[in-house]
Amino acid sequence: MLKSSLVATIGCLALLASAAQAGGDRPGRYTMTPADGGFVRLDTETGAMALCAKKDNQWACDAMPDAQAAQRRDVERLEADNKALKEEIRRMEEIMGLGDTKPGGAGPKQAERPLGGPGLPSEKDVDQAFDYLTRMLKKFQEKMRELEGNKPGSDKGGTPL
Repeated sequence: MLKSSLVATIGCLALLASAAQAGGDRPGRYTMTPADGGFVRLDTETGAMALCAKKDNQWACDAMPDAQAAQRRDVERLEADNKALKEEIRRMEEIMGLGDTKPGGAGPKQAERPLGGPGLPSEKDVDQAFDYLTRMLKKFQEKMRELEGNKPGSDKGGTPL
């Protein structure tokens, strides 16, 4: 009985000692540096910093914002955004039929493009469009000349279009 109570007491003391050490009672864990209106306390184990100042005749330490943690969160957020945007670009290129657009990538062939999809027209398509536009413009000019000639009191000697 005495042996078991002794073991229990030693166990409790060991727990109290480890709790005290975890609570920050270990000498040298904190370093103090003078600052405006108080001290900056650095926890050498965790890297956490606090500004300690005297308030109402008592010292109080307030945690300082961790700039590195904020930067890490920003970098992680930006990396996630970048990944999402790259995936969106890839998805849109698939929809548009652009295929592999990376340097060295083959890209889609003219025949592989979906009908009505984006892409540059061929030389033949451009020639057909210009021919159509030329014919349309000639017909428009003929109609204008015809209308000029049908005006009452017209002498048909106007300037050609």
